[in-house]
Amino acid sequence: MNPAQHRSAALLLALLLALLLSACASRPPTVPPAEPVAGTAAPAEQLALQGQLSIKLEPFQGQEAKGVNLGFFFSGNTEGGQLDLMTPMGSQVAQVRWTREGAWLQTDQGERYFDSLPDLSEQVLGEPLPLSALMHWAKGRPAPDLPAPIDIAPTLFEQSGWRIDTKNVAIGRIMAQRAATSAQRGITMRVRLD
Repeated sequence: MNPAQHRSAALLLALLLALLLSACASRPPTVPPAEPVAGTAAPAEQLALQGQLSIKLEPFQGQEAKGVNLGFFFSGNTEGGQLDLMTPMGSQVAQVRWTREGAWLQTDQGERYFDSLPDLSEQVLGEPLPLSALMHWAKGRPAPDLPAPIDIAPTLFEQSGWRIDTKNVAIGRIMAQRAATSAQRGITMRVRLD
């Protein structure tokens, strides 16, 4: 991977972590949600949060270890929203927007369109990541649409190759780790909500 791809990968990981944490510190919507019509799903909860992300990528297939610390502002939900990513000094480095119709990554190199957030992750990182699971993991529970989790402790479980530590979720802290294998890079993501 060249430096621009490393930066894109780190920014995408920041996006994923923000989605992971978005359920941890939600505010009520400013407009009360409409009552669902019988037989339809309730509208997805709108969230707004900000904080700091720390992402560490382990060495992989001759690539050096990488780390990034970013600030973020998140608003939306898994169906649509926006994530702004900033340097520690407050300069914006990327913006990600998504809807049911697709996802857009805006950097100083321009804007790129993707069919979906999973497609964005696959093209930027080289592999799809379990984005739909992240909202469940952030609430301290396994995703129901993935294979059964392995419970390690009351606040620690493994699912789909990720180890989710939720012991500090009540104070806006969470950690997700994916162990390195011969086919994938190890990743540690941490968040601190403001």
